[in-house]
Order: sequence, then structure tokens, then C-alpha cells
Amino acid sequence: MEDNQFLRTTTADILQLAGYDVIEAEHGKQGVERAQLERPDMIICDVEMPELDGYGVLHYLSNDPQTAMIPFIFLTSRDGSEEMRRGMTSGADDYLVKPFSEADLLATIEVRLRKSAILQREYGRAPQRLNEFIADAHEHTGIPGIAVGERPRRYASGQFLYAEGDATNHVYYVASGVVKILRTDNYGKELIIELCKAGDFFGHMDVLKGLEYGSAAEVLEDAEVHLVPRKVFLDLMHRNRDVAMRFIRLLAGEVTQNQQRLLALAYASVRERTAQALLDLQSRFEESATRPQLSREDLAGMVGTAKESLIRALSDFKSDGWVTLEGKSVIIQDEKALKRFAGR
Repeated sequence: MEDNQFLRTTTADILQLAGYDVIEAEHGKQGVERAQLERPDMIICDVEMPELDGYGVLHYLSNDPQTAMIPFIFLTSRDGSEEMRRGMTSGADDYLVKPFSEADLLATIEVRLRKSAILQREYGRAPQRLNEFIADAHEHTGIPGIAVGERPRRYASGQFLYAEGDATNHVYYVASGVVKILRTDNYGKELIIELCKAGDFFGHMDVLKGLEYGSAAEVLEDAEVHLVPRKVFLDLMHRNRDVAMRFIRLLAGEVTQNQQRLLALAYASVRERTAQALLDLQSRFEESATRPQLSREDLAGMVGTAKESLIRALSDFKSDGWVTLEGKSVIIQDEKALKRFAGR
């Protein structure tokens, strides 16, 4: 993004000759729109522009989870430590003072793209491991005592890691097994919010929100779990923007999922919610060697209904030929029919 046409064209030519695809914008407002639409690998932005200056551009893009992780480099004609400090404090990844050389431009881009490639790994939903999180902590913050030990703690089925209202002392990472996150309503009815499998973090939302867990965590199938101390986790979030933004993307996804779940609970029928729960389970554990053996009570807790209502819905699906029932297992036979019924 650069309002000076000559500089914008010259810079674009240099980048294209170096093998990069280039998207141009002549002012900040256009730049924000194009960045949100195109999702580039990097943004190079002038500070002083009409419509919206560079700080405004950075503010908008940093608050959008879809663009917040894109490396951002400021261009400016002002050469001063105060200007540079303002840019870096605002969240910019680097700073180039005009006029800059071709070598400086390409070297800065190469370094930032290399760092971005490392930081694009997702925590939680992707099949990543805790050692990546620990490695990022060591590399980017140097926080002492970040290591939580090579061996996770072992928990048996039925054990609680924490209850609603307990102090938020740790963020948890599942090495193996399955842990269910649940809440209890005023009538003592349990609602299962999430099933966490190997590769998932949990408890981080509560640690970021306050001093007490808003839900409980119970082991569904024998599990091995790493415990990351609260202070270590928060230090990492506060000291390092890049790692924090990776978790913000994870949180944004969780908020969206929770909103969809609440809408389903409010407006969908029991049979529709049952179909959605079965499809979610299949998608969630499709890459796992085994799927969790949910009792009818647990499955009802996922659907948000009584056990008897769940059993009637499963019986209907079985009669329709959509599922088969083998002990605790519910095996989907007609996924397309379930998806149509669930409105997917």
C-alpha cells in the first residue's frame, strides 16, 4: 500500500522480478479491502496515506482474525527511534525507511516470510504436539521454566482434572485419550461442551478470562495430559504477539463453534441436534484410530436433551437406515441423509 505511484510501481517491479506475486493498493482503505479479500502472505504499507493511514490499516487488520497473522512491514520517510517504536508497538513486524535499497527490501521480506512460516502452525485443532508450543516459547520469549516435563500425567476414566469454580492453575494439553468438558445447569443436568483428544489444548479460555474454571474437565477414556502452569502460559501470551495471535485464531474458531452450538440448541429439534452431534463426532475423530465409546448419557449431554429423547431419535435413525447401533457405538450408514436432515 503506497500512495506514491512511482514508488509503488517500482517496488512492485522489484518484487515481481524476485518471483513474488504482487497486489497493489493506492491508499489505506483500498488496501484493507484487498487484504481481507486476497489474504496475502505479507503486507508492505506506507505510514502516510490518504483515506486511511498505515496505523489505521494495521489496526483494522490486526483485529480481524483472518488477517491478524499476516506479516506487516511499515514504509516511512521518517527516520527516528520514536516513529519506529510507535510502529513496532502498534504491532508491525518490521520497518523500512525510504529510500531503501533493493537488497534491504528483499532481505527483510525473506526473513519475515521465514518466521511467518514457522508461526503459521496452528495449536489445538491441527495434529501438532506440545513440543512446538514449548519450542516457540523458548525461541521467542526465553521464559525460564517453560518446560513442563517430558512425561505427561496419567488419568483414569472418570477422574476429574478440575471442577466448575476451581482456581485456574493450568492450561492442559492432551497427549493421549479423551477428556470431556462439561457444565451443569441449575437442575443438575450435564451438557458436554467439547471432547478433547490427543493434540488439543483445553482450559486456556478460562485462564484467559479469569481466576475460576467455568466448566469441568472429566476423563472419558484413560488419558495422558500435560499441565502448563497458568503463569507460564500468561507470560507467553503477554510477551509474544506472534504466539498470542495463534491462540487468538484458535479462540475465534471456538467462539464461532459455540455460537453455532447455541443456535442449534435454541432452534433445532432433538432429532436435528442428534444428527448434528453424530456428524460432529465423526468429523472430530475421523483421523483417530479409535472413536470414544460414549454412553447414552454422554451423547445426550452433547445433544442437550434427556437420555430418553436421545434414544427415541436414535431409534428413528435406525429405522430409516441412517445408523446402526452396536453396543455403545452409533455407526453412521447414510451420511448424506444425516447431513440433509441436519441442514448441512
